[in-house]
Amino acid sequence: MASRPESDNDMTISRDAGGAPAGNRKAASILAAARELVLDHGFDAMTMDMVARQAPVSKATLYAHFASKEELFTAVVIDEANRITGEIWRIMPDSDDVAGVLRRIAEKFVDVFLTEQAMFLQRAVIGAVSRFPSIGAAIFEAGPKALTERLATFLAGAHERGLLNIQDPMLAARQFLSIVRGDLDIRGLLLPAVRPDRAQIRKQVEAGIDLFLHFYGSRRP
Repeated sequence: MASRPESDNDMTISRDAGGAPAGNRKAASILAAARELVLDHGFDAMTMDMVARQAPVSKATLYAHFASKEELFTAVVIDEANRITGEIWRIMPDSDDVAGVLRRIAEKFVDVFLTEQAMFLQRAVIGAVSRFPSIGAAIFEAGPKALTERLATFLAGAHERGLLNIQDPMLAARQFLSIVRGDLDIRGLLLPAVRPDRAQIRKQVEAGIDLFLHFYGSRRP
């Protein structure tokens, strides 16, 4: 059995997640229990009985909030995606220092993306999404798409202020996140024991920012 990865950022439910009312303590307890069980046992081995015992709530209460294990798992990962997106976005100031903002976003994005718990959840999602495509779609909307849209808004603002020359902010945002991530995600998923060191991550981030700004510098047609 895989051990539960330790994290300094344990999930706190304070918002809607998969339809559960924000501030609902029972829903929060259910989601926290399900998250721990997924990390400890994986999606397939987790059962609703296990969640009810660990929460602890009655089966009736559990199913009143989440109609199925798939719905509960989706809520867990969406909440984690929301937390990660919010954590990355909080570090973005209203600044004309485009390189500095991009650096802070990239460093936080890569740091959070490569945490042990994030890798555990990614593996669980990959294992489930082929059987339950709706899980993948919901997680994509809450995580990658939301982060890309927020970054695109920043890039569009930089374009309007003449700091960058970007005609398609969404495309540019997707490119930036892909460039700074590189193959770090694949290496993290396939080689969990070989984590890149800080110097490797910094080199990747800086090279990505340089490439991005070289192409999208403030040249005007």
